[in-house]
Amino acid sequence: MLRTSCLVSAVLLVSACQKPPEPSATDSLPVPPVAVTPVKVAPFSLSVLQDAAPSGCTWLRLESDGRRRALVTVDAACDGLQLAWSADGQHAAVRDPGGSARGPGRVWTVDLTSGLASAQLLPEDGLTGAVGFDSVGRLVALVAHTGDLVRREEGSKEFFLFEGRRIPVPETEEGAGLAHAFRLENGAWKRIETVATRDDADAVFALTTAEMLVSSTVSGDPDALAVQPLDEGSQEAARLDAVVAHRGHDVFGGWARVETRSGPLYSWQTAGELTTLMMPVRWEVDDGRLAEPQGLALPAQSPVHAMARGDLMLLSGTTQARVYDLGSKRLAASFDGFRGARFWPAASPLVPHGATAASGQQ
Repeated sequence: MLRTSCLVSAVLLVSACQKPPEPSATDSLPVPPVAVTPVKVAPFSLSVLQDAAPSGCTWLRLESDGRRRALVTVDAACDGLQLAWSADGQHAAVRDPGGSARGPGRVWTVDLTSGLASAQLLPEDGLTGAVGFDSVGRLVALVAHTGDLVRREEGSKEFFLFEGRRIPVPETEEGAGLAHAFRLENGAWKRIETVATRDDADAVFALTTAEMLVSSTVSGDPDALAVQPLDEGSQEAARLDAVVAHRGHDVFGGWARVETRSGPLYSWQTAGELTTLMMPVRWEVDDGRLAEPQGLALPAQSPVHAMARGDLMLLSGTTQARVYDLGSKRLAASFDGFRGARFWPAASPLVPHGATAASGQQ
């Protein structure tokens, strides 16, 4: 008995002295989300982007039942692509703002009825700030002039000489320049407006044409939810800090409240001039607890975009999309491998009676 006892003690001592095993590479991988049975909701459609093989990006319409329709594949990266829709919902534009070796950037126009698409170089007269559609579906480009300008004085007045015109320099503008609006007509850009304004990229928004666009590549998403930063010492922020002991990252920022029709959603928000929502995300469930939305499971430093339409809320990460029923706060659909997810836009009531994109081109 004594020998057996000594042997057992020795084994336990050796085991206690052994180093714990080194963590394997798989230990740092995100834990797979627990399987969740989606709740049934009314059909919906999403606009998404997907990396194409071997390169490029495909724009798709994704249905709630998983069906998908590829609209156009472009030879540009998905990151940074911008979209705009005609008011009647029949045409769209996909812009590559980064430019390319082939020119100052490109825009693809897509007929959403026929599926036909065509690429067009953007105007070469400067830096395109936005592309959009006017009320009758004509494609318009807003451009900040970046070339050399001829500036003259006559008495106490200053003006630009541009294509035989005298354009007064605004007295309040220290760094003045020109901005142009172009309309695409029969495959060519036609200049329809020129104004003197600031000498920067935002100069294009001084154009009267900018106010006439029903949709542009820099328009805010009408489905985006309102976000309100929380004071650091507020009860809500303190409650979140108590519930979320470890955020999973050390990105500087603070908690923010996102308003939904079924109560607030909370998310971390980065600090700075351009703020971004990101993980972690919490909302109050039936038993009063603050919990992460079902099946969200985004990477710790993932950005989060929050949109809602009717009874549905869309939370999207870099390559994920989750749709929730706001009434029950349950997961309705989960999609992975897609970028830039947003609800498919509805046709705008701003279309004049009888006007179509086709008639607008005439």
